[in-house]
Amino acid sequence: MTMRALLIGAQSYDLTGVAEDVTVMERLLADRGFTDLRVCREAAETGYHGMNEALTRLAEETETGDAVVVYYSGHGALLPLPPALREHHPGRPAHLQYLVPSDHEAGTATDFRGYLAEELTAVLRRLTRTTPNVTCILDCCHSGGMVRAPGRRRIKSVRCHVPVAAGVERSAGLATAPRLPDPDVVRLVACQRMGVAYEDERQGLFTAALAQTLEDFRSRPVPWSVLIARIRDRVQLSEALQRPDAGGPSGRLPFSLEAPSQPERLQLRSHGGELRVTGGALFGLRAMDRVRLVFPADGTRPGSEAEAQVTAVDAADVLLDPPPGEPASPLPPGSYALPVRVHTRLSVRIEVDGPLADALRTRLASSPRLTEEDGPSEVPALVRIREGKLEVADRAGLPYRRPEETPGLAETPSTVRKIVDLLETIARGERLRGLADPGPDDFPSENLRARMEVETKPGSHDFREFRDGDRLRAGDCFRVIVDGRTRTPLYAWLLGVGLSGRTSLVTHDQPSGIPIEPADGRDGEFGWRSAPVDIWWPEDVPAEGRRPESVLLLVGDRELDLSPLGGAARHRRSEPAALSALLDGVCEGVRDSRLSITAEALRYRVFSWHTTVEPPSS
Repeated sequence: MTMRALLIGAQSYDLTGVAEDVTVMERLLADRGFTDLRVCREAAETGYHGMNEALTRLAEETETGDAVVVYYSGHGALLPLPPALREHHPGRPAHLQYLVPSDHEAGTATDFRGYLAEELTAVLRRLTRTTPNVTCILDCCHSGGMVRAPGRRRIKSVRCHVPVAAGVERSAGLATAPRLPDPDVVRLVACQRMGVAYEDERQGLFTAALAQTLEDFRSRPVPWSVLIARIRDRVQLSEALQRPDAGGPSGRLPFSLEAPSQPERLQLRSHGGELRVTGGALFGLRAMDRVRLVFPADGTRPGSEAEAQVTAVDAADVLLDPPPGEPASPLPPGSYALPVRVHTRLSVRIEVDGPLADALRTRLASSPRLTEEDGPSEVPALVRIREGKLEVADRAGLPYRRPEETPGLAETPSTVRKIVDLLETIARGERLRGLADPGPDDFPSENLRARMEVETKPGSHDFREFRDGDRLRAGDCFRVIVDGRTRTPLYAWLLGVGLSGRTSLVTHDQPSGIPIEPADGRDGEFGWRSAPVDIWWPEDVPAEGRRPESVLLLVGDRELDLSPLGGAARHRRSEPAALSALLDGVCEGVRDSRLSITAEALRYRVFSWHTTVEPPSS
């Protein structure tokens, strides 16, 4: 058996971190036993024909039993087809999806220089006919579905103005290529199909998180399905609106065909009177998370199970509050723990001293959605005193709210409550920004499409389509449009995460969803357009610097009150089970494996648009 890898780094347009991405992956794979490492860095190797030749040669030379990795770092593109091409190719997808080679701009009307998703799918299918041990890693925008079925960050997507007709023709000529994901390819992608990926001056955020996570778990047999959660956490801690994912047989161990039956089983041990989960912190466990403890029968006692809460972190281990009546030391051989309730936490740095710092740390320790970060890494929230005033600042150093006078001893408790409430608001907004689209599988609509449009001039009532990377100003106006085909009633909710970090249900007048009406005279077609929505700058936010703002459209298959997603109070007693997992994830920051997915669960799609807003003119 030979362990082979093809690493392609297409450093096109304004990217600067691609070379480092490839270097990091080359070093990582060599350290894991890959001996046939093929690296494409130079322009001739990363142009369309060079990429195609390298992938074809890899497929030709791979042998039965080999382990194969295909890695790409660069731009990804997802271009809507012009109306004329859509009419000429009825039934084709509405977008052309492809990797962007380094000679992309050299394309002509008859020579399209984009490596199509269909081409990548076909070459990977060719590889898996030889060996099932194939892993494809894509660090680019729009990477989800590509294999079908701390400085200024750059988006790894590009607005392309090259002719695409030849690309559509080539895609149509590959109609016999498989359109569903190959079940044998492990697919690791930097973001979703409609999403974006980022790099900083050094390298891609996804590749950096992937390399660090693999190093953390180097000595532990942990499958991709577990690793991707830690990779996702690392990327989202950077405040990038990017959601990495894993597809295919992601229950396998990295670069292997082995798949452990219980991938999240963690070693449980008793030491010095303490109950510990070995390496639990690496799996994201922190104080107030919960685990299920499993104690096998040992000949003198029957097997048993119990739940326990994490009380503290000690290096990579976590300490538990022992449940009453469960086995004391020594534990039965084979005892283990399974994470069942894990929180998503916003990292906060405290740069104040004295009683205020002590009170803040005590309050943070009581919140399962916030955690103090005291290392050198950047954080999305920083509590500090600047020019004698107390403020909570974002990663760019801009205060979320207008600074206040440093509190005296008597005012400290109320000030701490206000700060922690603000941090909880910011954390909630970040969770809503990162709400993932479950994808089209099992959703009752054909060709569901959505777009956001922005008014070209205030009061003009003339709208243009919003594109990734567009910047807006306070006072601008937008609307959202959705259409598609279905025979099932659908409902729409429009949500926002404002530049203040607050969440809101924009369509608050119909919290249970706005019915999407059938289109006149067109069987099965439907459409909805929101009323125009103004972007405003809250008075309690300093009018300085660009601030992030997000718009989300959620389309579901039934009427349900989603106002808690926008910040309204939850009424758990009357809350339908169909919503529990969704509301827990956004409102409480909880991933709870005890919640079963039922046939009655809400089926939904999420579309999101992220921008930055310029402050109003003084």
